[in-house]
Amino acid sequence: MSQHVHPIFEEEYADESGVEVAPAGLLDGLSQQFGAAPWWVVSGSFHALLLLLITLIGMAVFRAQPGEAIYTVEIKKNEPPKYEEKKLTHVFEQPVPVEVNLPPVEQQVVYHESIEPSEFVETEDDAQEHAARGDEKAISDVDFKGISISASIGVGGPSGGMHGTRGLGMRRRMLHEGGGTPGTESAVLKALDWLARHQEADGHWDTMKYEARYKTDTAVTGFALLAFLGYGHTERVGKYKDTVKRATRWLISKQQASGLVFDSTDAGGHRGVGYPHAIAGMALAEAAGMGAPDDVKKAAQKAVDYSIDAHQQGDGSDKLGWRYQLKQTADLSVTGWYVMQLKSAVMGKLSVDPAAFEGALKFLDSVEKKVEGSEYGASVYHYQPGNPHEHTAHRLTAIGTLCRQFMGFKMEELQGSVDWFVEKGGVPEWGATGDRVDLYYWYYGTLCAHQQNGAVWKRWNDAMIKALCDNQRKGGDENGSWDPLGAYSGEWGRAGQTALGALCLEVYYRYHRHHR
Repeated sequence: MSQHVHPIFEEEYADESGVEVAPAGLLDGLSQQFGAAPWWVVSGSFHALLLLLITLIGMAVFRAQPGEAIYTVEIKKNEPPKYEEKKLTHVFEQPVPVEVNLPPVEQQVVYHESIEPSEFVETEDDAQEHAARGDEKAISDVDFKGISISASIGVGGPSGGMHGTRGLGMRRRMLHEGGGTPGTESAVLKALDWLARHQEADGHWDTMKYEARYKTDTAVTGFALLAFLGYGHTERVGKYKDTVKRATRWLISKQQASGLVFDSTDAGGHRGVGYPHAIAGMALAEAAGMGAPDDVKKAAQKAVDYSIDAHQQGDGSDKLGWRYQLKQTADLSVTGWYVMQLKSAVMGKLSVDPAAFEGALKFLDSVEKKVEGSEYGASVYHYQPGNPHEHTAHRLTAIGTLCRQFMGFKMEELQGSVDWFVEKGGVPEWGATGDRVDLYYWYYGTLCAHQQNGAVWKRWNDAMIKALCDNQRKGGDENGSWDPLGAYSGEWGRAGQTALGALCLEVYYRYHRHHR
């Protein structure tokens, strides 16, 4: 008869009956740990532990296969170097030799005085917050049958639309990069203030009222409108919304059914309709590109169509340039304004027949002459084929070179011409009594030298700032204006002179540079 023995704890060696019992085994120990847990729990825990041990042993032990040898390598850890408090490590003390094979720098690096954005005088309303940029999705390069016509001055353009450089943020940046100063910005704002105060109620500027010898209200209203647009003002944005709107509407009111923009009471016999239409058409095209209403865009397109279809010399593939009257033998002075009008139209996403630019290029080729023995391969430009107009050669060369820049020619191809006209015509200088003033030359030269950049721009810019900022009128009703002195100033008076002066000082942000 078998005796039933109940398990007891390890420290107990006998039961109540006095029968001796062996010390508790592994299962008994587990039972002690789990208390009165059921037998299957104890068994499961035991097997789980056993499985874990087998797994660990299998992972730790590598069994060699027949024919294999096992090698063991003792890896010693290198101790980190002891830190010595007094020993300093100069990581940049030892130069690292680097082989560099770069082409020599051909253009002088220009440094400009640092300008803090907080120093600038800004407009009083939402022009500070919203840039008048036009269509933000506008393409930046427009290829016309192999001719590099682009929506910036040359190849490429700024982000933020066609006129994104005229918004507050980009304007500050471009002003700083281009060499502008708080003084140039102050001069621009004072000039715009003078123009706004002297605008007629219907939106135009009366040239005869302000010292002009001829009535040229169409062209001068175009100049003034361009100055406001150049600073980012439109009829929707900026302190001068009403000024811009009235000027734009006045120009549209003077547009004829053919598309010609011209006030019939102007002195048309003096310079014809060529100059005023191109300048007014350029202003309308810029307004269209800066988000103007549809009626402005339609008027701007009509002006472009008139310029190409009615006024440009020649037809089809025989087109050339422009002059005072319809289809008249072209001259470079008038042609320059038409190239700028059509360029602004491209920037404003208006429709422009490529034949117009092709004709302009043919005309430029016909009046271009290489300078013999020129160190830089300079070209000069004549007034008309066979008519060098030598006393204005510097101005004509600035116009011709700017046209090339507008149509995307490489800067290095034009460097010699820029250097030539700056040496020939000099940099801006007022003179003791204003006898050195030439705003027509300064306008083209400023745009052209700014595009070229480098040492020639540094020289030109320093002189331009001094000439214009030091001689702007201060005090009284003429405060902010420039006296109508110098070549052609009698044709546009104080209003035209002030608009052109402002346009020169807006050069830093009015157009994006061809190459950055």
